[in-house]
Amino acid sequence: MKKLSEDLHELSGHVANAENKAAAVEEASKEKIQASLRELSDHVAATENKVAAAAEASKEKIQASLKKSKEDAKARQASFKASLSEKPAAAGFQWEELQDNFNQKIQQIKNKRETEKEAREARRAQHRADDAVWDAVAAIDFAMLAVDEAELAILEALDAQAYADLLA
Repeated sequence: MKKLSEDLHELSGHVANAENKAAAVEEASKEKIQASLRELSDHVAATENKVAAAAEASKEKIQASLKKSKEDAKARQASFKASLSEKPAAAGFQWEELQDNFNQKIQQIKNKRETEKEAREARRAQHRADDAVWDAVAAIDFAMLAVDEAELAILEALDAQAYADLLA
């Protein structure tokens, strides 16, 4: 995310630089070019805001999911304890011991499975994140190339205007 923010900030710098060069163009042309550059600048700023919001939304979703999982686990524990209190004392003790052994074994299996699953998901998520970062960096690099092309077009417009003024 830091690389994306840095690239977006660098792109904003390119846009500002191109806006400054556009100031030298003929008034009618200048307004059209500056409007396009302002639109690009606004788009970059909006993209920066969306990236920041997406990072926060993901964090909130994770926290909400974690909270729900904890609540579900507590509800299951309460239900189990309530069912034990309904049994006769001797049968309840044997049942409780059997249940504890069973729950320990099940928990061990779940923990192992969950650990392996989390490791797989973490690797997949990291791979997707790496791909997404590279895609974003490539898109930003493409936008910087477009800004460079706009800068060249502005300079060519200035050159053409100067030549037209010289001939007039």
